Amino acid sequence: MKPEIQFDQLNEKYVNAAADLVMSAYIEEKIAIPFLPYEKEYLYFFRKLIKNLFNNGIGIVAVRDEELIGFIAGFEVKELFGKSKGIYSPLHGHGGKKEYRSILYQELYTHVAEIWVKNACFTHALTFFAHDTETIDLWFWQGFGLRCVDSICESKRISANNPSNIIIRKTNVLDIPALANIHRQHNMYYRNSPVFMPRIDEDPVQDLANWLKKDNHHLWAAYQDGKPLGYVKIQPGAETFVSEHKDVMNITGAYVLESERKAGIGTMLLGAIQEWLLKNGYALCGVDFESINITGSRFWNKHFIPYAYSMVRRIDERILT
Repeated sequence: MKPEIQFDQLNEKYVNAAADLVMSAYIEEKIAIPFLPYEKEYLYFFRKLIKNLFNNGIGIVAVRDEELIGFIAGFEVKELFGKSKGIYSPLHGHGGKKEYRSILYQELYTHVAEIWVKNACFTHALTFFAHDTETIDLWFWQGFGLRCVDSICESKRISANNPSNIIIRKTNVLDIPALANIHRQHNMYYRNSPVFMPRIDEDPVQDLANWLKKDNHHLWAAYQDGKPLGYVKIQPGAETFVSEHKDVMNITGAYVLESERKAGIGTMLLGAIQEWLLKNGYALCGVDFESINITGSRFWNKHFIPYAYSMVRRIDERILT
């Protein structure tokens, strides 16, 4: 039976209940992926994030018999996947009681989308836990398509056939000039079909050097006869609260020359990173990537398990004319 639901504005009085819903959804995902990190402080952390969202975002809550049973909210983004304004709702930006979830998300989006579009926010993006298949199917039926994937794996040694003429080593700032061409090609790769992500053609040496100088940022490169063939970057923190955990390091850039991709260089680079993670006490490795990056998706899905999907819908802006 469809519950009698009242929709209300975002209000700090609902923050604690909203945090409980997000925590419940995370526990469900952790059941599917037992090695996901967990801290008792997460509930307090969610409350802090949701309070900020309720104060600065745009959304609504669903209440039944004065009890919060669901909510959805997002931050306005000036240009989201294009030149139009949009709304992004992160993992902590929505939630619903499991018994109502299939109805709630449809009702919540119907009401909140009207508000977002009236504010000329035509791109709607939301991130969900990957194993909540029922919810993902609902968003698919509401016009959303997959865009980004957040994945994770336990740190472990990876077997690879390492050709004797290919050397994998951790680099430093002095190595950056030799990696400029690799970094530029990586940057421009995303402009190609089917990804079509416009990237600014920045000074590759300066860009990579500035990144590597940041605290706890590390870079490995593959070489053959002194020529770089590919690289992988890792750092603490990435796109989700999971990536911020102290036990997690995150791959935030990886590229191998197209002519060298069948040689197993990507696996060799990943293996070198995993060895470093094990030696330095990092139990988990995260990565986020675009699902429309076919080459990248195939590689990462061999070694990592998705725990979050980001889905996007683009509204025809002529609706307001």
